[in-house]
Amino acid sequence: MVMVQSLATDVLESVKMVPFVIKLLPVLTVLATIHLPPKSVLLRSFNINVTGTFFKMQLDRTFIKSMFVAACISTTYSFKEFNYRKTGSGAPAVLDDPQHLQVQEVFGPTTCAILCSRLSCKEFQYSDTSHLCITRHSDAVSGNSVNPGSGFFDTFIDNKEDPKTCSEIKKENPAAHSGEYTIVPSAPQFRGMSVKVFCLMNDTHQLEYVTLPNENVGSYPKRSNGGCGHEVLYLPAAAVGKDGVTVYQKIRIIPSTMTVVRDDTTFTTGTKAEPHPFGRAEDCYSYKGNCKRIGTFHIDTQGTGMKFARGLRWTGDGYASKVDSVTRTHDGAVIDLVCGGWCAGCVPMEDMVLYPNSQDIQS
Repeated sequence: MVMVQSLATDVLESVKMVPFVIKLLPVLTVLATIHLPPKSVLLRSFNINVTGTFFKMQLDRTFIKSMFVAACISTTYSFKEFNYRKTGSGAPAVLDDPQHLQVQEVFGPTTCAILCSRLSCKEFQYSDTSHLCITRHSDAVSGNSVNPGSGFFDTFIDNKEDPKTCSEIKKENPAAHSGEYTIVPSAPQFRGMSVKVFCLMNDTHQLEYVTLPNENVGSYPKRSNGGCGHEVLYLPAAAVGKDGVTVYQKIRIIPSTMTVVRDDTTFTTGTKAEPHPFGRAEDCYSYKGNCKRIGTFHIDTQGTGMKFARGLRWTGDGYASKVDSVTRTHDGAVIDLVCGGWCAGCVPMEDMVLYPNSQDIQS
């Protein structure tokens, strides 16, 4: 009885899936013609009484058996059609980045493959024992936890290659112009997740940039207090013309690592003659170690779906340089730096690498 109910449920689900039904009907026809006695009736009664959203289905044992065999044949055929490749097996399921996972109970791996192919999904896991299907999506689709229980899961990935760089997009479509596109960076921390980037398309090269919805700005104040005794509203001779602000609209990234190219100032505006490298705060305020520093840089990656590592650190760079403060808010998506020295500042101690931010959605 449990088997009948499970099969009936999957039949209803399959009716909604046109590719599956198209494949299933010819197989059923062949089975009815070849495998069954001439006078037998494959389907004694298939009555559908519609009352609101309720369906009553009466299936005989012959139909159930035929449907089961047909589903098995369809499973093998569908995997070729949907072009999924098995990459491994194991227990328990792989649950990294759970906000990108969705767990459903299905009839078999074909149904799981169909669900994956209809959604923003490039990878799924299926368990023969529990009939659970875990689809991994490019976008966040759930909360921060899923519980598929224990069991042995096979992992399948879509053989179709998504563009990993803007160069691949240009190669596929030579007429592609500069603009916003979606890529799947090969950086390991993204595990097949899609990222929206701005592709700067030229005939000779194509570069990737992340558009920053919020203000990212560095400020080099026109103030100084060399001996930390009296502040003046001008700079020492060595710093004249270095003051001003730099506002970043986009930052360039390397898709293979998602590292920011800090000295690319293509998409910046501001009043500073020599723009700040991204993530550098600087001033020419004081040479005294006990005096405050007033150079600032404000980083805000909210709306990009990404953030920098929580462990990213800054260090002084230049004469009498000092890191006054590094303040993180919004789960690390916003970082405020206060640094400076005597015409000096602070820089990141490591590469500025972007990671998925499960608390944020791309704008």
